[in-house]
Amino acid sequence: MAYELSISKKVNITGRSELQLRLRLGKVDQQASTHLFVNPQHVRWEHYLSSKGRKSKRLVLSIARLKTPEVQHTAEIKESLERMIAHIDNCILVDGIENITKGWLSKKIDEFTMGQAVANTGAVKKGSGPRKPKSPSFFEAYNTFVESRELSIGRRRHFNVIGRVLQRYELYRQLLQPKFKLTLDGMDDAMLHDLEDYIKNEHQLLKMFPQIIQAVPESRTPAERGQNTVNGYFKKIKTFFFWAIKKNLTTNDPFKEYKISQDVYGTPYYITIEERHKIEQTDLSHRPALAVQRDIFVFHCCVGCRVSDLKRMTKDNFINGEIHYIARKTQTGHPVTLKIPLNETALNIIERYTDPNRKSLLPFISDQKYNEAIKEIFTIAGVTRNVVVRNSLTGEEEIRPINEVASSHMARRTFTGIIYSVFKDQALVSELTGHAPGSRAFARYREIDHKMKQEMVDVIK
Repeated sequence: MAYELSISKKVNITGRSELQLRLRLGKVDQQASTHLFVNPQHVRWEHYLSSKGRKSKRLVLSIARLKTPEVQHTAEIKESLERMIAHIDNCILVDGIENITKGWLSKKIDEFTMGQAVANTGAVKKGSGPRKPKSPSFFEAYNTFVESRELSIGRRRHFNVIGRVLQRYELYRQLLQPKFKLTLDGMDDAMLHDLEDYIKNEHQLLKMFPQIIQAVPESRTPAERGQNTVNGYFKKIKTFFFWAIKKNLTTNDPFKEYKISQDVYGTPYYITIEERHKIEQTDLSHRPALAVQRDIFVFHCCVGCRVSDLKRMTKDNFINGEIHYIARKTQTGHPVTLKIPLNETALNIIERYTDPNRKSLLPFISDQKYNEAIKEIFTIAGVTRNVVVRNSLTGEEEIRPINEVASSHMARRTFTGIIYSVFKDQALVSELTGHAPGSRAFARYREIDHKMKQEMVDVIK
């Protein structure tokens, strides 16, 4: 029987990589993730001669003599690994080699790491009784949670941003309490309120304590966050704790008392069909690259999907004059295929940009450059009327030119708003937009439909 270690090339939010364990026993040859993460700098490759005289190498956890937190962590991982292997050895004796089927090793590791193994299968030291498997740390559990979920690239990136915010919060608390550590069992209502204050004020705190952002950097310096953004962070943290409870990593639910604030949105603003035609007919022959993005925005207004779904579309989504797609936001819940019949404008745009050498439906660019192009297109087309917008930071209403606040999401609002104002049926419009039944978004569209209000008042003449 032989065990071999390897290490993943991926680095998680704590700067660590996951160890992989391989079991070789007769005809059995299985490899699985251990859910144990270690700093790649604390491992080394050891060269040796195999039983057949071949030169080979194996991964070894190298523990330095210095008593730093990272070295202490590596020592704990080495101990956990030893107990995990002892657990697997015992399981082999209990199950028998003949019953080791596909996925067996992964299942036994999950039992051990997630705390689901029975007590007598834990590692036993000489002169001691059975030992309860050690639970993963807060950030190891968080990383496992993120990696185990089916997420789009954007949502995975958002979860990782939150993970780094939690890391920086831990470092901030350690300035006053050097031994402070985030734990699943230790999080409570008071700590969540403290975390909320930190998230809201992080942009200022990082100026006072630059060592924190140096230790856990971002590609862009964190800016001031509005309440809706903070709410989004806490909804995801709450989901993480539900997962941890379900996996028997903790029985603690800090959200039992803590209530996440309700999101507040302003009245949605969007362009009229006349403004869309004005944008469509604007001469951009002197700016051919901008003309391409203008056409994509017009097409976007004709299908009404989220920008993430638009950019995933390929020629395969175009079927018999319709766009067929499953909204990414619903893929892991109750996925529904949306079928959007295309009007003449949208069909002409697809034909105009047909390219056998390109897999994507249209020549997309990055989200940021797309949003910048939309603002410039509105300005050139003269679509600059003032609209009332809600400041996400202050919560106050402001008057802004629509070209300054235009973005890709306005295409979805335009599609939804125009169709809803004509047909006034939420269920029908949802067939095209993929909004969930009872979506609060439609209440906001009802608020701004002046024509609908007039029609209702006219009934009582």
